[in-house]
Amino acid sequence: MDSRLRARAYGALASAMGIWGLSFLATKELLPVLPVRALLFARFAIAAVALAAFGAVRGRGALRVPARDLVFLAVLTVLSPVGYYLFETYGVAATQASHVSILIATIPVGVYLIAFARRMERVTWRRTLGIALAVGGVLLLVDSSSGEAGASLVGDLLVLGAVACAAVQTVMLKTALERITPLQLTFYQTLFSLVVFGPLAASHGFAWVGELSASAWGMLLFLAIFCSGVAFLAMNYALIHLSATSVSVSTNLVPVVTLLAEAALFSVPITPAKIAGTALILVGVVATQTAATPAVPSSGGG
Repeated sequence: MDSRLRARAYGALASAMGIWGLSFLATKELLPVLPVRALLFARFAIAAVALAAFGAVRGRGALRVPARDLVFLAVLTVLSPVGYYLFETYGVAATQASHVSILIATIPVGVYLIAFARRMERVTWRRTLGIALAVGGVLLLVDSSSGEAGASLVGDLLVLGAVACAAVQTVMLKTALERITPLQLTFYQTLFSLVVFGPLAASHGFAWVGELSASAWGMLLFLAIFCSGVAFLAMNYALIHLSATSVSVSTNLVPVVTLLAEAALFSVPITPAKIAGTALILVGVVATQTAATPAVPSSGGG
């Protein structure tokens, strides 16, 4: 791959992880004033409008997808955004924001195992070591925050449901992106999610629209435009040029961003255990991203 193209792919990936690292804090701040179902609907409704506008600017045909691919995208939507964000957002409501981001960082383990089982990628010692180090760092961070106020086993289990949805979807996305663009993928997943999130939000009513403060609207727009739009576009772009495992393992950077942001914005202490865990994550991510990826014949699975 051309070095400039690779640099753009990694730059897009780093941008997505940075945005998502801040998303848990914004979600945590919004939940006291906005019900989970209303938050999800508002977030993806705004994102769908923004993506449609971007598609219009790109020109005719930018969002045109064959009918057979629309069916596949609808299936993907059940996993994410629908399944993933229902599990994740209820998990954020029940436990610490940093705890959620740490557990989300276990997604690469599932992706790695699924991709290997489907013969999409081969096992390499460096990639295996990198994932092991990253997971070790995650476990250390989890242990270091387990006694802190706000931690919840129920919340953690809900987040693990999101992890399962994301792992399966990430592997399936690799196939989808062979036929459609990142913009098309992101737009239709966002649009189709409203079929579920719309009726769920209606059960709460829409009185909240006139009750949100300016700062709450700012956080909502950040979640909608950057987290549900820009970050997904960036990740899907990276998936075209990088392996599924390389992309997914970068989610280990998300808890690092969240921890640093919590410390800077909310004075949450950074302990030696958290520093050690963060270091292991960073080493693991670098080892995985620099590992060679031998080509593997497609298994033909869909």
